[in-house]
Amino acid sequence: MSSGTQIGRMLAARFAQYDGTVYSAGRIVFWHDEHGEFADQLDGIAGPDAADDALRDVEVLRLERNPFALKHRMLIEQPTTKFLVYVTGALPADKDRWLLDLELAYGPWFTADRLSMIVNEMFPREASSSTRDTWLAIMRRTKPFFDDDVLVEALSRRVKADDDELDFQADMVAALLDLPSGERSLQSIWRVLLAQYADGDADGIERITATGLADYHWTGTRTIYRFDAARELEHPTVKDFVLWLFRLAWNGFTDAAHGADYYANIRRDFDMWRNDPRFATTMRALAEDVFSELNLESEVTGMGAEELASHDIFREVDDHLVALLYEALGNESIADGDVQRVVASRRYGLWHDDFAKNYAIIAAASALRARLREARPLIESIASPEGGFRLYADELYRVDGCYRRLIATWKDGGRPLAGNPIAEDLEREYARYQKDLSVTWQKQVDAMHDWSIDGIPAQAGFYTRNVKKVTDAGRKIAVIISDALRYEVAEEFRERLVAQSRWNAAIEAQLGVLPSYTQLGMAALLPNTVLALNPTDHYCVLADGRATAGMEARSAILAAVNGKAVKAEELLNMKRDEYRDLVKSCGVLYVYHNVIDATGDDPANESNVLADCSRALNELDTIVKRLANANVTNMIVTADHGFLYQNHDVTDAEWLSDQPSGDAIWQRKRRFVTGSDLARKPAFTTFTAAQVGLSDPNDEHVTIQVANGLHRMRLQGYGVRYVHGGAALPEIVVPVVHINKGRSASDDARPVEFRILQNTDRITTGQITVDFLQTEPVGGKISERTILAGLWGVEPDGHATLISNEVPLAFASTSKDPADRHVPATFLLTTDATRFNNTVIELRLSERIEGSSQMRRLDTTAEYRLQRGLSFDDGFDF
Repeated sequence: MSSGTQIGRMLAARFAQYDGTVYSAGRIVFWHDEHGEFADQLDGIAGPDAADDALRDVEVLRLERNPFALKHRMLIEQPTTKFLVYVTGALPADKDRWLLDLELAYGPWFTADRLSMIVNEMFPREASSSTRDTWLAIMRRTKPFFDDDVLVEALSRRVKADDDELDFQADMVAALLDLPSGERSLQSIWRVLLAQYADGDADGIERITATGLADYHWTGTRTIYRFDAARELEHPTVKDFVLWLFRLAWNGFTDAAHGADYYANIRRDFDMWRNDPRFATTMRALAEDVFSELNLESEVTGMGAEELASHDIFREVDDHLVALLYEALGNESIADGDVQRVVASRRYGLWHDDFAKNYAIIAAASALRARLREARPLIESIASPEGGFRLYADELYRVDGCYRRLIATWKDGGRPLAGNPIAEDLEREYARYQKDLSVTWQKQVDAMHDWSIDGIPAQAGFYTRNVKKVTDAGRKIAVIISDALRYEVAEEFRERLVAQSRWNAAIEAQLGVLPSYTQLGMAALLPNTVLALNPTDHYCVLADGRATAGMEARSAILAAVNGKAVKAEELLNMKRDEYRDLVKSCGVLYVYHNVIDATGDDPANESNVLADCSRALNELDTIVKRLANANVTNMIVTADHGFLYQNHDVTDAEWLSDQPSGDAIWQRKRRFVTGSDLARKPAFTTFTAAQVGLSDPNDEHVTIQVANGLHRMRLQGYGVRYVHGGAALPEIVVPVVHINKGRSASDDARPVEFRILQNTDRITTGQITVDFLQTEPVGGKISERTILAGLWGVEPDGHATLISNEVPLAFASTSKDPADRHVPATFLLTTDATRFNNTVIELRLSERIEGSSQMRRLDTTAEYRLQRGLSFDDGFDF
């Protein structure tokens, strides 16, 4: 852009203020061109021949002889004409300037000096003359900046009339880095420079240097952050700053000469960068870049798990911490509570995502070992069938859940189970647990005269007990039957559901059928009064003489009670109107879901059955919500049977040594046999049809035998790790999950509550430790949460400034003891706090909005009066 064009643009902006009245701003502009540099270009700048259309109606007057004539012309003869009064030479003193009243009325003077023009035409006109002089002095030192019209335009949108020398330069750097409007803090400036450095880009710092702002930038960094406070670096670089920053952070923002309060400013800003998920990629890149250059490897490898857990900046910390935790698990030198605490503390770490699978394995392995140790005395307490059944439904199911999660997470983590001492040790211990439980439980089964337990509802009565009473009351109900949904998996589903708003779920256990296999279990869940093995194959089942195998047969039985049946995959593939019409068309809907059993019964895929339990849970969640969307408010999730699973090959001791015999053997499976007059043998538990609640309509002397304990029978073509059909507790404790979607806010899930334990209302030193109390345990609809807490100073106009580090607080305790739920936080005051001395400051809390990187401020606050005896001002406000 030529100088004439730029002058024309600036003049046009001045004249644009004119509103048509005599004394309106913008009608008369006085231009002082001391050396007459633009005298020859004047006609092309303003007047009929002006390049800018907006200046063609402006009359140009040269102040050379009679100022009174000009004044008369402008005020009397042409009171609405726009005039440009062009003046050359040095301006006389005020007393000798005959047009001074007009100069003041229509000022300020327009000058042709580029920097002066910028100040007069583009920056706030209400700025004082001394402020303008200050700006001009800076501009002359940083002239390359003002040679760039884009930068000048950007700066003009930032400068305020009261900006001092430091503010003005901060605005310049902000314009250089294209910071968001209103941002000019050192934290914002360094955020951009760090991000650029992490990307291998030095544009920002190079432009700061090229425009003459380097001294200002590094002086501010030294003063505010205490970087290179001794000024040992003649020409500091961004890399120098990064190395210093991460070394300081590693040392907890202390060094040999200074405590944490000395570095409070940089700690605050580092925490802001560290805690912002949008900046995590940059922080990780910087940490990786400097780790080797800081020579920290020996320090990291020399630390124990507890000490390492207090660090999270470098990837190598998590790498070594994971190794130490695996080692401690292997030699059993760490308690489960400590493992879970350390793992939970890493959840918000900078590198957690890279190590999440390892931490999940470690947590699951430790939890399983703890549960196994707790289970031993419980097993020994079993003294009756009812006691054993209830003990499993109340407590022991947790062991199977921990084992499932361990195997699933271990495989998901890509670590081989075979050959790993921890995995193999836990596998052996779990196998011992299974054996001990099965032996103890078998003693109770041996004493049973028939397959029933006092006080425990039987699966065959499911429909009458759970469904009929709902339909009799005129309400709809949906029953989702998930094949082989073991009790512990169903309990996890219940926990997942109740953690969501408006959902309520309760679980109870019923005694599964014997043998515990799909055809009989599915038949028992249908409306029935009498069940019998189908005489044609003695495997499928008749309910009141009607076939129950397959969707068509089940639909026919349900039709008699205004019911329908549908496969889960069909329901999930329906459009909204289709599944709503399906629900409207019946009073009872049975949904048949098959993920777990389908995987387990596939010999080539059975090793994935525990991992596929998670897929089953996800699908059940979707099914339940789809039914709720069709206005089904009463639902039940149940199963036909449970299962046994072990991740090791079946040993010789686990194979059944005996073989069944009798008048006829109809069906032989891994865990059970059906036949006629089967011979009673010690290796089997033998019941007649009547003893297991089955009819024998053809008087075939139907006999049921199940392998004792955990034993499997040798057969060709079947899986051996995943089995069911027997009388072991994981096979026959069948879940019934009652689900209801509420309509009131009382059914909403919510984050755990906490409060500030404020034991003082004054701060008299550079730091304060505040105690927070999580007022209730996490669990059910009460979820954990993480809060950011910091001290803020508040200006009279309401503007707030963070004057301490921000501390992340995790409220995640499940303990019922309040003493275990205290969370302390230490806040270090920055130098910004000096401005708020002898005022009331606020402890403010914020929380990330779920599903986003945005934060929301919480209503909970605490106020403190800041009364520090000694304070100082570093002179930098940005």
